[in-house]
Amino acid sequence: MPKLIALDDGHGINTAGKRTPFIPEIGRSIRENEFNRAVVNLLKVELERCGFKTLLVSPTDEDTPLKQRTDTANSNKADAYISIHYNAFDGTFSGENPSGMEIFVYNGQLNKESGKLANAVAKYLRQGTPQRFRGIKEANFHVLRETNMIAILTENGFMDNKNEALLMIDRDFQNEVAVEHAKGICEYFNVAYVPAVVPGDTGFKDVPNDLYSAAAIKRAKALGLLEGYPNGNFGPNDFLKRGDFAIALVKLYDLLK
Repeated sequence: MPKLIALDDGHGINTAGKRTPFIPEIGRSIRENEFNRAVVNLLKVELERCGFKTLLVSPTDEDTPLKQRTDTANSNKADAYISIHYNAFDGTFSGENPSGMEIFVYNGQLNKESGKLANAVAKYLRQGTPQRFRGIKEANFHVLRETNMIAILTENGFMDNKNEALLMIDRDFQNEVAVEHAKGICEYFNVAYVPAVVPGDTGFKDVPNDLYSAAAIKRAKALGLLEGYPNGNFGPNDFLKRGDFAIALVKLYDLLK
């Protein structure tokens, strides 16, 4: 049976104080949930592609009460709880400006299953954009304490560090963080990570450039010998019907005449 992963994008979009200082380069502050929500939505796609079921415990832009979040996860008997956050220090870009990412588990769980999940996720987070790794720590956070399943809370950078603040709205960084979380979750549950198909310039959504037959498919399409499906896919592993083969042969014959 597929594992159910509860996904929590920390805070609401308008939660007071949960934002960067004003950033002149973009003319505004960045709200923490802009990052949290984007990563959770991307992580949902990643996990479902790998065969997991997912549960959004804060499905709107409102700041869902913490008890409601954990009650939702508990009542649905989720197998793991993942809470995505972005850290803050003093709310300004001056001063110490700490940086880096860290992962939290509930008190006493560092060397138990939640700690194992945290280590698996940390393994992949440390392979991405260079950031200081601040460690895996214990904390008495509600979402870690009141959940009946293994739970981790990740802080993926500092909102009051200018460089890391700008990463919050970098789509490549958001996607990278989601993929790294997904790989760690897959590793913990011993599930194979299934990467997304990266569209190439072959003209078909399901034919990436690194597919063994990509060049031939692209060439056949350019010559008008083969066509794809109305949804933009080619179906490189689909069987060719004899009728379709006949059509391709006639097209080739007409081309060579």
